[in-house]
Amino acid sequence: MPKKPARPERPRHDASYKSFFARRRTVADTLRGAPRDLARQLDLSTLQRLPASFVTKRLGQRHADMLWRVRTADGGWLYLLVLLEFQSTIDRRMALRMTDYTLRILRGLDASNLGPRGEYPPILPIVVYNGERRWNAATDIGDLFAPVSDELLGYLPRQRYLVIDLQALDPSRLPPENVLAMLAKFEQAGTPERLAELVASLAEWLERTGDAVLASRLRVWVRLVLARQFGAAEDGELERRIRNEEEADMTLMERAR
Repeated sequence: MPKKPARPERPRHDASYKSFFARRRTVADTLRGAPRDLARQLDLSTLQRLPASFVTKRLGQRHADMLWRVRTADGGWLYLLVLLEFQSTIDRRMALRMTDYTLRILRGLDASNLGPRGEYPPILPIVVYNGERRWNAATDIGDLFAPVSDELLGYLPRQRYLVIDLQALDPSRLPPENVLAMLAKFEQAGTPERLAELVASLAEWLERTGDAVLASRLRVWVRLVLARQFGAAEDGELERRIRNEEEADMTLMERAR
């Protein structure tokens, strides 16, 4: 019986995700998928990724995957703390981690980052998760405490974080050109046939986005999804399709350059 091909190490897949969320387009599309029409309260054209030195200085040895900020409708800044969580075991204390990261960032802000009266900018912690199990950890640090009486309830810390669970996300509820929706479709593809359908439509979708860098990163990521879900050599037809799509899109890449 032929030996099943070894699957690539998980960190390669995680690194490809980080490359997506280093793009303004992906972060904007993620916010468009947030509940309660959050994106309508933000000026997504002002999205800025803060440099790695900013994150390192604020968080010390601990680090979040990346930090963005965006202007709100009232002209202030909203900081976006984006944590990419791909471990197979769900972190039950994620709410505590996100609160810790948030406090470290707030303590490190200087006067230029504060409001006119010294007020702190709001921070929205976001966890992007693509594990096989549905995310079921507490999303508010207050829920990690033992039950207390109503008189003590108001003294407990409260902070929520937003979970983007790619396996549970409904792509049909997002715009057709949404990057997050495309990622979710590939993650949720349960068969080689479904992946083949997605690959077949990939070139046209990428051309509509007009983002050559995103196109290149998405192709690399699709290869890793193939290898992780079915083994790199288990479906040669899919591999051939990806190579054909890459060759067909070289014109687009050259035009963008």
